[in-house]
Amino acid sequence: MVNTLSGSVCAYRKETVKPRFIRIDEVMALLDVTQDEAMDIALAAGARYQLAKIILVHKERLMKFMKHSARVPSSNKIVEKKFVRIGEGSMTYSIGHHRFIEMARAAGAVYKIGEAKGNTILINLEVFDEYMEQFREPPTEMKHPLPNVKGD
Repeated sequence: MVNTLSGSVCAYRKETVKPRFIRIDEVMALLDVTQDEAMDIALAAGARYQLAKIILVHKERLMKFMKHSARVPSSNKIVEKKFVRIGEGSMTYSIGHHRFIEMARAAGAVYKIGEAKGNTILINLEVFDEYMEQFREPPTEMKHPLPNVKGD
């Protein structure tokens, strides 16, 4: 027996589908870089897939790799950020402002610059990332595993 779709397949075009893989020209537009730079960044992220006629980039891996990167306005180069301010860090990690400060202090990642009232506080992302790894939960076995999944 053949399963049939109810309604038209055209209805699925209106849904917002998040693609897992994008082409290299989309990476160029997304990061505002040249083709060679996009290829190098995708390769460094471990997200580049060379098929017979096209090159695909795993979008999630690329974005994870670019998470701590910023563009320098004067030279238009992309550099990796090692320090962020509290507001930017709390947005990056999707953690509340006060909780982020508390965790950064516990990690020993806080750097205060200046002694006056308006001093700058920076957070070292490498130290904070290492601290965050202790909260990672180990994978759990599914109660009802998916059928036909390789790797068992």
